[in-house]
Amino acid sequence: MLFQNTVLDGKKTDLRLEDGRVVAIGKLASIQGEEVVEGGMITPPFAEPHVHLDAALLGARKPNVSGTLTEGIRNWAELRPTLTAEDVTARARETIEMYASWGTLRIRTHVDTGNLIAVEALCALRDELDDIELQVVAFPQEGILRAPGRREDWERAMALGCDAVGCIPHFERTTEEGWETVRMAFALADKHDKMVDLHCDETDDPGSRNLEVVCAETLDRSWKNRVIAGHCTAMHSYPNPYAAKVIELVRASGVQVVSNPLDNIVLQGRYGGYPRIRGHARVDELWAAGCSVGIGHDSVQDPWYRLGTANMMDAAYMLVHYAHLTGEDQMRKAFRALHHDNHLCFGGPPRVVAGERAQLLWWPSADPIDLLRDRPRPRVFRA
Repeated sequence: MLFQNTVLDGKKTDLRLEDGRVVAIGKLASIQGEEVVEGGMITPPFAEPHVHLDAALLGARKPNVSGTLTEGIRNWAELRPTLTAEDVTARARETIEMYASWGTLRIRTHVDTGNLIAVEALCALRDELDDIELQVVAFPQEGILRAPGRREDWERAMALGCDAVGCIPHFERTTEEGWETVRMAFALADKHDKMVDLHCDETDDPGSRNLEVVCAETLDRSWKNRVIAGHCTAMHSYPNPYAAKVIELVRASGVQVVSNPLDNIVLQGRYGGYPRIRGHARVDELWAAGCSVGIGHDSVQDPWYRLGTANMMDAAYMLVHYAHLTGEDQMRKAFRALHHDNHLCFGGPPRVVAGERAQLLWWPSADPIDLLRDRPRPRVFRA
């Protein structure tokens, strides 16, 4: 197959694929009999930095009537004991194929450590997959210190082979216990030589102050590019002087903030009447400060959000709307995050260069704004 006059890394070029590899890039003449694709754009595949495969496709079993984060957690807690390894694996495989059909070939899933059967099932699936890279985060959905046994299950999950340590400090009983669990997560990651990936300040409470503790721990350990803070929606409600302080800490520490716009546009702002807050990380200010921001899909038809499609373009499309990122450069940056910034937890995006496996996407337009608007299905090469 030959791609001619296609955009790669911002420049027009030709690119040839043979036997699942990129064999040549440059000015190329077509060979008799090969398929020729004209124009468009080639990017690395997308990455998903934040999803919950153990809960995927379960939303219809226990719908979230109120649309709140609290009910989602409560419904999930009722479903969790019923999980079997076969059920978790089957739903995860189906969801992964949904992602792959839209061009996402790397996926990081959080798994609730309250069910070690699900942890084992997803770690086993990770080891079986070939052309999809899967990472598993040990995530204590209902906290670590709120009840006996939760810390032990969380630690067992890491011993079973999870790739990163998670926690949910804003869900602990007290502010101080939340901060303690942040430090516990770093200590456990240090013990296993793993990354840290936290659900952080997913609340409308402007007094939720866990992100600064995450940044301080990261700075003290010099763990730049090893730590992700997901959601961070309290940042929306912070007083501006405090938000500026925290954003500077994010920049200095190298913590990546992952926004999850599809879930948080419906889960946040539920505690008051009109006017309703949006509830999201301040992506524009994080970008302006030079911070790394990822975009997660988060829920694929699960007990929190029934409308998930596993199309990462939907998440970016929502983000540019509700975060007011409709400037030309901002929209292009949101698209780039899907195939660049989202790969941070995987060590960076795959290279589209001669001699490498053909893991890439071809898009019918070279303009990311056209792609965000239309959200077409790309041609996916997943050798």
